[in-house]
Amino acid sequence: MLRVLQQEQSRHAHRIVACNISPQMLRIAQRRLSQLHPAIEVRCLDAHGLSGVAPDSFDLCSISLGLKICERHTVLQEALLVLRPGGRLIVLEASNIPVRWLQNVHLRYMSICMPVIGWIATGGDTSAYRYLLRGVREFPTAERLAHEIRDLGFQDVSFERLSLGIVAIHVARKPPRPTSGEPTLGSAASGS
Repeated sequence: MLRVLQQEQSRHAHRIVACNISPQMLRIAQRRLSQLHPAIEVRCLDAHGLSGVAPDSFDLCSISLGLKICERHTVLQEALLVLRPGGRLIVLEASNIPVRWLQNVHLRYMSICMPVIGWIATGGDTSAYRYLLRGVREFPTAERLAHEIRDLGFQDVSFERLSLGIVAIHVARKPPRPTSGEPTLGSAASGS
């Protein structure tokens, strides 16, 4: 995203808000982002309730590898709330390899490697890595996540699998406001 912004910096002014619930992660992000794009605002926010963010205020909401560790329906509803009509949602998340036997091999590999990597990285604590692996196993397929996003009210939902399907990028739009004369969700047509 930052590369795109750097290329377009001369043509457009952007206001970017980077959010995370972890102050430690935000300190790292602030240090890295300030070197690349100094206009990025870093805020400590919980994606389950974006207090202080006005409804219909963002053109883009991007979530990377976060839906498997939260209440995803609540987070996606918050994204829908803060996006402007026509605003775009982009989600990068763990997914499933569509070839069943290859998915099973991948999960077996991950169940061995992730705890070992976690043990090495943390000096003996593998709990976080087991938690992440459980999130990967229990996360919906790319198709199912696309349906969930659509069912929450987004439109133009699509996805692309990357790395054989280990991850997928989902893209969706918040519907535009109905023009006058169009029925809304809360209105009903009456017939005689």
